Amino acid sequence: MGARLFLGLALLLVTYMALTPLPEAIQENINDKLGHALVFLLLAALTHAGWPSRTFNWQHGLPLIAYGIALECAQYFVPGRFFSVADMIADAAGILAWLLVSRLLGARFCATRAA
Repeated sequence: MGARLFLGLALLLVTYMALTPLPEAIQENINDKLGHALVFLLLAALTHAGWPSRTFNWQHGLPLIAYGIALECAQYFVPGRFFSVADMIADAAGILAWLLVSRLLGARFCATRAA
């Protein structure tokens, strides 16, 4: 239950930050893409933690990808913000990273429990 609450709060915070107008244009750089990937890795981890009895898979990632696309589309209309396909790719990379990490941790956890 706590992870679902944190997921909801994280989604609210990310939405607010993504849709708040910026006073100056921030140049795109590698750190921006890394930030997108890390935020979506966290959102994927919270989604997984919110429903621990289910294995995290691509079906759980689809709503997060849709959320990232919706944010980018909304940013087109926000002063100082820009629509960016590269940001959407970075968002998807973060979700994919959690998919891989959860698989590795799951396999390692199961191997440890069996020993």
